[in-house]
Amino acid sequence: MNFMWDMALRAYEQGMNEEELLFVQAKEYSPFFEQSFPCINERHVETDVIELNLLYRFADIFQEILAPESLGLEAGEYAQFCRYFIDAALHTILYTDLRHGLTKRELYIHKILEELRDGTFWRGTMADFGMIERTKQGRFAALVLRQMETGSSLQIFRKGVLILYPDAMLYQIKKEPKKLLLYIRYPKTEREEHQLQFVQDMFLPVGFTLRVFWQYHFGIIGAEGTMRLDEMALY
Repeated sequence: MNFMWDMALRAYEQGMNEEELLFVQAKEYSPFFEQSFPCINERHVETDVIELNLLYRFADIFQEILAPESLGLEAGEYAQFCRYFIDAALHTILYTDLRHGLTKRELYIHKILEELRDGTFWRGTMADFGMIERTKQGRFAALVLRQMETGSSLQIFRKGVLILYPDAMLYQIKKEPKKLLLYIRYPKTEREEHQLQFVQDMFLPVGFTLRVFWQYHFGIIGAEGTMRLDEMALY
């Protein structure tokens, strides 16, 4: 991480929202970096106070504010005001940073993501969607947009399943093509069940039915890996 926008994104991935971050001028910093972490190769945001070298990119904006004597002021006269003014200004700059080069499609995805989280899009799935990792929620918002553009399909449902479980196996019964079998190698938990319920409610085409096998694969004659005692589900 070096730039402010990168730190904000990493903090978001760790569960911290933009408004929780306080940007301040670092007391000790390198002239070659915007970040001021003790470790140059830091990969995690450890605190909501983010120290930056404001002169790295924003010298024209902040150099006089950071040197009050140049304005004929004593440092103590407006130190507190300066601290929060800098934070407010950097949040405004961050907003531009994060949206620089954003396409129309990405704006739609961001809006869908927001509505999925607050229940505006579909209140019945809000709780289930909240169980999904934040890093995966954006991918689901993009998939929802695609479904709105092309209509529901088995292919879109399969992609939704693979976002959650990349190694899942989805089977379609040949004689009854609207009956699906899904094998997930993880044990069934309440959280996993809620996550999968979101995918099923949002993407499974109308008329299709789904049966899920958790942890143990159903037995297939001729496939030795599925015919092990105590590791086989009955179908």
